[in-house]
Amino acid sequence: MTARFRVAWGLALACVACGGAARPLVTAEAPPVRAQEEPPEARLARGRKALAESRYDEAEGHLRAALSGPSRSAASLSLAELFLLTGRHDEALAQARALRAADATLADRALVLGAEALRRRGRLAEAEAELAPHANESSAPSIRLLLGEIRLETGRRREAEPLLLSVVEDYNEDRIRDDDGPGLALAARAAWLLRSPHDANTLYDASERADPGNVRVLLDRAALLLEKYNPGDAEAVLEEVLAKAPRHPVALTRLAEVRLVQALDFDEAERLAREALAVDPSLGRAHFVLAGVALRDMELEEAERRIAAGLAHNPRDLELLSLRATARFLADDEAGFQREKRAVLAANPEYARFFAIVAEYADWEHRYDEIVTLMKEALAIDDEDPTALAQLGFNSIRAGDEAEGVSALRRAFSVDPFNVRVYNTLHLFETVIPKAYVTVEAPPFVIRYHVEDRAILERYVPGLLKRAWESLRAAYGFTPSVPIGIEIYAERENFAIRTSGLPHTAIQGVCFGKTLASMSPRHESFNLGMTLWHELSHVFHIQLSKSRVPRWFTEGLAEHETAIERPEWTREHDPELFGMQRAGKLPTVARMSRAFTRAEDIGDVATAYYASSRIVEMLARREGRAKMAEMLRYWGEGLRTEAVFQRALGKTPEAIDQEFRAELAARFARYERQFVPRERARPRAVVAALAEKAPRDVELKVELALALARSGDRERAQKATEEALALDPKNAQARFLAARLSAEAGRPRRAEALLQAMVKDGQDGYAVQVALGEIARARKDLAAARAAFERAHQHDPTQADPLIALADIAAEQHEPDEELRHLERLAPLTEHAAVVHRRLLAGLVARGRYADAVRAGESAIWADLNGARTHLLFAEALEKTGAIDRALFELESATLARGAPEVRAEAHGRLARLLAARGRKREAARHAEAAQTLRSQTPAQATPPDDEE
Repeated sequence: MTARFRVAWGLALACVACGGAARPLVTAEAPPVRAQEEPPEARLARGRKALAESRYDEAEGHLRAALSGPSRSAASLSLAELFLLTGRHDEALAQARALRAADATLADRALVLGAEALRRRGRLAEAEAELAPHANESSAPSIRLLLGEIRLETGRRREAEPLLLSVVEDYNEDRIRDDDGPGLALAARAAWLLRSPHDANTLYDASERADPGNVRVLLDRAALLLEKYNPGDAEAVLEEVLAKAPRHPVALTRLAEVRLVQALDFDEAERLAREALAVDPSLGRAHFVLAGVALRDMELEEAERRIAAGLAHNPRDLELLSLRATARFLADDEAGFQREKRAVLAANPEYARFFAIVAEYADWEHRYDEIVTLMKEALAIDDEDPTALAQLGFNSIRAGDEAEGVSALRRAFSVDPFNVRVYNTLHLFETVIPKAYVTVEAPPFVIRYHVEDRAILERYVPGLLKRAWESLRAAYGFTPSVPIGIEIYAERENFAIRTSGLPHTAIQGVCFGKTLASMSPRHESFNLGMTLWHELSHVFHIQLSKSRVPRWFTEGLAEHETAIERPEWTREHDPELFGMQRAGKLPTVARMSRAFTRAEDIGDVATAYYASSRIVEMLARREGRAKMAEMLRYWGEGLRTEAVFQRALGKTPEAIDQEFRAELAARFARYERQFVPRERARPRAVVAALAEKAPRDVELKVELALALARSGDRERAQKATEEALALDPKNAQARFLAARLSAEAGRPRRAEALLQAMVKDGQDGYAVQVALGEIARARKDLAAARAAFERAHQHDPTQADPLIALADIAAEQHEPDEELRHLERLAPLTEHAAVVHRRLLAGLVARGRYADAVRAGESAIWADLNGARTHLLFAEALEKTGAIDRALFELESATLARGAPEVRAEAHGRLARLLAARGRKREAARHAEAAQTLRSQTPAQATPPDDEE
């Protein structure tokens, strides 16, 4: 077997993930790039280069021209590879069979190409029949590898493993040499299929060293990285492929998968998958991506249409057949689901991945208990399936059965020690939690605290949870199954691992139906009360609806529940929601979950929460709160959203959507009377291409400038903005963007001139005045800054930034009454801002407004639960209003919370005084001694202070 033989196999197998159907053979030669008299050898070289660079039409023209010369066989082989890569499987098969008959030296490579073409059409029995007679110890490893894969695909692992082991043995016995990159890739693939990812990774490393840039190796490496939850490195590998071959359909599809794993970027994933299908319309994995996106949007009909499109090319595509079953599962069509499951397992009785595919979408819909059942079914088929073991572990823990969950994860780790999610979660539950956390029963809850947080959190959290429990039970007429697990993590990394197995997340809380997890306020400032109330609401929604409630409805309803408890526990995102609506990005009510799935950044997610809360608030106000519980019950009965709306409200989602948009029109009337900058732009490349075709389109110029600015290219953004202004000197969007860029570039005078011109020309608004205020403040013109910020507040009273600036200016000017006036308007808009609530509380106490301070303190403690000074101030207000018992409680909290030693010393001192007045002299003496100790501490000995302003 020659090295050249194995190189050709490497090229052929680069397309293994493609799928395909036939299309008519092209009979006319494509226009050549060079003159007709160019020799066939040159055309072959050009064709191969074009093929490698994904210029497929050009490659086909050259390769067809090369068929007439002495390089006919080589051209025929490359042409078959091209047909396979572009989904023309019947043509690839015909070309491969002809080549086998015509050239014995290329027979093995042609055999593999032909069998792969049959495989991608779902004709596995025929493919196996062609390969099997040639699969012996002395045959090409490529033949044995492909035959092994086909036997795996038909549920015959015992028959496949000897073939795969023989390929690895070729490496062990030096029949595959260390300088044979494609051969090493075959051995790596075999090791991967044998569930030895470490060996596979080592062999892929060796293959890349021996044959840098081999597409087959890079694509397989990317798939392995994705499987092991390393999308960042997978992205880098795929970008290397696409830099050389920007239209490679498999690379585009795998990059689409990366986008989904990295950021759930549905729009980009769809774009990439569609690009792949434009090259290979049969590519099953691309259809899988598109159908999967539709399923996450619960657009079941669209998903089934996508699935059918893929199955038309390969009716035996197990992933697409599994998705078809998933659609039936999500539709609560139990008979249909069982029918589709039987069909998949009839095709491959060992296909445990079926259950993993269904579970992925069950997870999206919060159907965690059902995932446990699915994984147990998977393990009955393959008790060493690492994915099934991992998912059983994760979801058992989510369901509150940590013992079973950890046991399953241990088994998963023993099979696959390279699953980073499993490793991280085991470390959390076996090492971190036993050492640093304590679990306390507080029926109906079981609460987990960090040992250093317990003292302060246990004073507040159980009471809040029980109050929320009773309030929600009364509202929904329903009691969830108990106990409910409450886990409060001090470290963001551990919280993230608990939620996803990976160490990064931007959220504060998450609910799994029977358990919920949250950050603690020890290291981060946020409103713990609002977060816990929100997540506990989800417990009721998920259980009452049997996990069928749409995401937008449960998020909106949870937001509404927090606002009912405390009106300030709500978001204020009117400008963002207005911008989403104006840009045409606000989905209809029936498709509102797309506001979450199509979010471009974390800001869009916050806006999706807000939009959902506005819809639910409207429904609850107009139809009554009891109707919300009724809707949840109907979802739990298996009704689809359209039917739920009709039965509960007597209206269609379309009618509700019209009512909602009418409310928004009234709510946003203030924005229609002022300039509001656009903050959204399509992808930079898309806008650049459009702007190039329409160089005098001002709006496109402005959008391009915005896209460039958002991507960090300030210089080119400024140039595009100036070009827009040259076309339309009074274009408001261009003026504002130019002003913002000028300010960022250190040119405040030009920025101010542009903004003042906007005001003069009737283009004033909130954003303009905020910008003018910031410029004036930077140059110390506080009178002008104040005036601008007050005008900004008048333009939009729901926004916090002008009030923050006004309060800060008043503080700088030592005007406490003015500062307090602004803080009183600001606090209800900043539910998570500890500093704002602390400053307001301090101001009210300083002015003797103790009753107001008590009301402010009720909010402040949840925004700053771990802040000693906040508890101290609240205690003073309570004492002054005669609530001595609560004052004592808050002073005790102040001694336990984080704060500067002098603050905690004052808390101990006040406690000593109040306790002594009540005759509790021993306790008083203890606190007096603690106060004295704290006053004598050096800064190095002190507890780290909270975030004092």
